[in-house]
Amino acid sequence: MPEKASLQGWEPTIGDGISLAQVVDFAFTYRGDVTLDMVDGTAIEGYLFNHQGNKATNAMPIAEVIQTETGERLQLPYNQIESIRFTGRDMAAGQSLEAWQRRRSANAGSAKA
Repeated sequence: MPEKASLQGWEPTIGDGISLAQVVDFAFTYRGDVTLDMVDGTAIEGYLFNHQGNKATNAMPIAEVIQTETGERLQLPYNQIESIRFTGRDMAAGQSLEAWQRRRSANAGSAKA
């Protein structure tokens, strides 16, 4: 995983100490679009809003994505995903609790003037 606070721009190499399942977990918590590079050579850009697998039944895990251009919801089996790149703007960057508290303090100070 990158050392910086945001995953924006990260292009992990699956197998270099990180599994596809781990990258899917990061993509799920990312608040921006990702690009999924598929094993058939296509690329799908969208927002990964869900991922699931059923360990009890050994069902193939899937990643659910809302495609950026069409709004279509896709269910993509993990075995069809080659890699995931964090290509969209991180909508949560700078939105930490500490950043919120700093803005609140600054606004409270200007309201007293």
